[in-house]
Amino acid sequence: MRLMKSLDRAWRLFATALAFTVFGIGGLIMGLLIFPLMFVFISDVDLRTLKARRLVGRAFGAFWEMMCILRILDYEIKGRERIDPGRCQLIVANHPTLIDVVLLISLFPRANCVIKKAVTENIFMRSVVRAADYISNSAPEELLESCAAYLKAGGSLMLFPEGTRTKQEKGMDFKPGAAAAATRAGVEVLPIAIECKPLFLSKELPWYYVPYERPVFKVNILEAIPAVDQCADFTTARQARHELNSMIFRRISNELTGIEFSD
Repeated sequence: MRLMKSLDRAWRLFATALAFTVFGIGGLIMGLLIFPLMFVFISDVDLRTLKARRLVGRAFGAFWEMMCILRILDYEIKGRERIDPGRCQLIVANHPTLIDVVLLISLFPRANCVIKKAVTENIFMRSVVRAADYISNSAPEELLESCAAYLKAGGSLMLFPEGTRTKQEKGMDFKPGAAAAATRAGVEVLPIAIECKPLFLSKELPWYYVPYERPVFKVNILEAIPAVDQCADFTTARQARHELNSMIFRRISNELTGIEFSD
């Protein structure tokens, strides 16, 4: 039994390196060839954005399925019926690992998301970001307004209130920016609880650390929070933002304490 577990772990280490290599090669091909061609052949900005996001979503979905086929990880999703591509909402989730964003973008390919400045300046990724019209965090003082304006225009936006991957020794810490964008735009919030056990690709762990047991991701898409209705009794924007942020945190943290389901 111990030998089988050791062999399984060795395979998952090799498969993880293989998967990230494929991801890198795919990123090069898309960033240097496919997405630049979109600017040549698709002049309509809205159409180009839609097609680019769909392509990113499909590529991320294929990457995730490849990791499952290679037996790197398993996953379960609850609440798929709450996914509505045509709905204007702020999608928020906790952020335990490096790759949960990959899964969420594959589930919500039409949603916009905030991209780190380093990604927008990367020679291989900047054409992807431009074509998909993702929001950059390069101007922090304008970020909240950009997010709220996008939501007011009727789009869906994906944010991680923690701002970075969860620091396991400190636990989740939700910043108020996501709640502020939702209250300013008057849109509902779709909270998503993500758990990975045993932990894999967390902030504290290098990519090459492979746990002894195969990681299982459990994703629960929770019931939406109507931001305007929930915050109508508060007289100031600060009070409304604080209450909504607390509500999002409670919904997700309460789910994580007892998350247990199987498709």
